Amino acid sequence: MNQTQTAARAQPNVAARNAARKRRQIAETVFWYALLLFIAAITILPLAWTLLTSLKGPNDAIFAVPLQLLPKDPTLDNYARVWKQLPVANFFINSIIVSAATTTLNVLFTALAAYPFAKMKFWGRDVIFYLLLATFIVPPQLTYIPGFVLARNVFQYYDTLLALIFPNLATVFNIFLLRQAFKSVPNDLIDAAKIDGASELRIWWQILLPVIRPSLATAAIITFVTSWNDFLWPSLMLPTMVNKTLPVGLAALQGMFASDLRATAAGIVMTIIPILILFIFLQRQFVRGMTGAVKG
Repeated sequence: MNQTQTAARAQPNVAARNAARKRRQIAETVFWYALLLFIAAITILPLAWTLLTSLKGPNDAIFAVPLQLLPKDPTLDNYARVWKQLPVANFFINSIIVSAATTTLNVLFTALAAYPFAKMKFWGRDVIFYLLLATFIVPPQLTYIPGFVLARNVFQYYDTLLALIFPNLATVFNIFLLRQAFKSVPNDLIDAAKIDGASELRIWWQILLPVIRPSLATAAIITFVTSWNDFLWPSLMLPTMVNKTLPVGLAALQGMFASDLRATAAGIVMTIIPILILFIFLQRQFVRGMTGAVKG
């Protein structure tokens, strides 16, 4: 009888604890969603303001109290005006060539460099790798002066797109990222391929690269975005207007349309949209690649 009474008394306590736990979980979920929505709003609002400003007509106020966010007279004339005043088509073509070539070659060379650091044993491997990581300490701006001298006096590719491709054939971050991805691949897979007579290059190309495809996609996205948005080095190396990339070429909007924020906003949107489209299509591979790198 006592056990029955004890069990009957315990049931309401258990139910109360479960209800309290459920309320706490709901409160935590609501808190985190509210926080994420707040951060997303802070991030999206400047982009939305820029996009909507680029669509405003001459009769729409840019600065007004209260704030006029939506255009009353939407138009694409701002984009047409920028396209006519500047060789935007050349800017796009140059940016695509530089970003595509840099991404392809960088991922290829960094994957080749990362494989020995991850799966091959040789004297001084770890020392070389950590010395390579130590170059993160050096600001890239310190290399611009010797790089400029080499580009102009030695390699003779000043004012050409090659000046943006060759210095970025390999990056330390991608070597680190792909090394971590290679390390996550079981050694048994490599040993089985060696038993079948596969060479190191064939193992790297036909076995390991397909396995670490998400990390390769992550490295490609990071490299493409960095190359597309690069400004300082291209502004030093490309003085001719038709040779400029999109971010550098559209910087002329600051002088040409200094008082026309609508045209300036249109130029900014032209630069951002391709990156957004790329990330939308490859966001799953990007997340999987970063997760694999952290686990490795």
